[in-house]
Amino acid sequence: MNNYKTNKLLEINKMLTQSLKLEEILHHVIVAARALIDVSDVLIIYLYDKEANKLKFAKGEGVDKEILKKVAFSPGESITGKIFIEQKSKLFTSEQEIDEYMENMTDENYRHYYEGVKRRKIRSMFCVPIINKDRCLGVVAVNNYNRNGVFTEEDMQVIGVVADQSAIAIDNANVYKNLKEKNTLLKRSIAIHNQFYQLIIEGRGIKNVISLLERMISSSVAFYPNINEEDRANAFPIRRGDDILGVLMLDKPFPSFSEMDQIAIEQASLSIALELIKDNAIYEKEIHFRQEVFNQLLEGLSGRNLQHALRYVKWDEDWMVQCMILEGKDQPLWEADRLLDKERFVKSIEQITHAVGLPSLIFTRAFQLIIIIPKCKQSSIKELVNSIQRLGKSENSIYYGIGRETTIHDLSISYQEAVRSIGYAKSHNVSIVEYANLGIERLLYEVDKEILDLFMKDKLQRLHTLDETFIDTLQIFIEMNKNHKKTAEILHVHTNTLYYRLKKIEEVLQIAFNNEKDWIDLVIAFRLYVASNKKS
Repeated sequence: MNNYKTNKLLEINKMLTQSLKLEEILHHVIVAARALIDVSDVLIIYLYDKEANKLKFAKGEGVDKEILKKVAFSPGESITGKIFIEQKSKLFTSEQEIDEYMENMTDENYRHYYEGVKRRKIRSMFCVPIINKDRCLGVVAVNNYNRNGVFTEEDMQVIGVVADQSAIAIDNANVYKNLKEKNTLLKRSIAIHNQFYQLIIEGRGIKNVISLLERMISSSVAFYPNINEEDRANAFPIRRGDDILGVLMLDKPFPSFSEMDQIAIEQASLSIALELIKDNAIYEKEIHFRQEVFNQLLEGLSGRNLQHALRYVKWDEDWMVQCMILEGKDQPLWEADRLLDKERFVKSIEQITHAVGLPSLIFTRAFQLIIIIPKCKQSSIKELVNSIQRLGKSENSIYYGIGRETTIHDLSISYQEAVRSIGYAKSHNVSIVEYANLGIERLLYEVDKEILDLFMKDKLQRLHTLDETFIDTLQIFIEMNKNHKKTAEILHVHTNTLYYRLKKIEEVLQIAFNNEKDWIDLVIAFRLYVASNKKS
């Protein structure tokens, strides 16, 4: 290697180490190769695109650059792809060897390549890999189309030195470019965050967040509190931990958006989550205030305080009110660990009562939902229950306890009746219990339990001396209102057998079924016995 080439290589090395711009580095490589190689007609640099897994045209001299940009070699394809895989320089001195190395080039790549090199036939060439830290970054191809021009091993070695020097510079340029892109991305991300944050601070609401996001990503977006399974492909979840608060419905799947658009979508999602959490906290305070109003009404407000409370619930003082309590059967009405589950359920009940035309007071206690309904008609109660059952929950998944209509001043009576009704519903697994329709069961709540137990003991204790056949017979006989024929048919016994059993019961209890007082006492005691869920 002569002094000129040595000095030129030192000069090139200095230029390469001073640049962090890829375009400048590639330009220096081309200029250096031109100065160091005498017989080259074409110089081409291909760089590896990791995401596409292709070697793509990066810089060239003596070619149609725009056409060559359409060429994309796979690793192992043609001369360029093979040198990339082998990571070794190669000198080609015969057209036959060149053709053999190029024979697996795809038709599309060959068409663009042939046009790019201006339809010329390669007479000789060499290829040098650009390697840094055992990673091949690309390939330098030097072509000659002149029969008299022949490359030497020294030519290839000189370009190999240039390629080694450029590999470090290219790697540094890529690192610099990535850092610059990340820095730009970070700045833009902070700017996007600040825009959404400002909307939340100003209390502009979810609608304005969606509007800002649409402008940022140039795509339509919709917010939904819930999502159907068929819509999941384009839905971006709004999360708080594992709890999904809602979704952003996009025009296309989230990964299809650019990195910057994805950041905007994520920031919008975070802003909406904060807005939902804030709104939920406000709503929880509203529910608590309703409960406080209810507690005051129970205490029996009067005068100005009563008027304030009535103005809040939008009732007139002379209205009748009715209390209804809802409680889940096998599971709560809402999931405690899901932030918006209770709010959504309560609001859905509010919408139903509004649709039915009932300005109701709705609040929660523990896992119960309490509804105070004014000016209620029986048809409205049934319509309300039916509408709640259509919410999406199973018809038999909720217990309903309903008190009687009372004046506003006697609201505590209707509430206590609803409490007793929901208790009866749970103990007897009855979906809907209206206190007004309860019969003897009311005594379980209105009379002291010890008195009831003594009454049942006095009237029924002697039944325990008989076997269960007699007790079953008595129960059916009471249910059939002393109809001997129907009782015998249900029990599948002869009338004489039934007569014998009934006589035996009369003897043991020392009563007569034909005696009105004895019969009434027996029926009351037996029904209390069944209602209290005691076992014989």
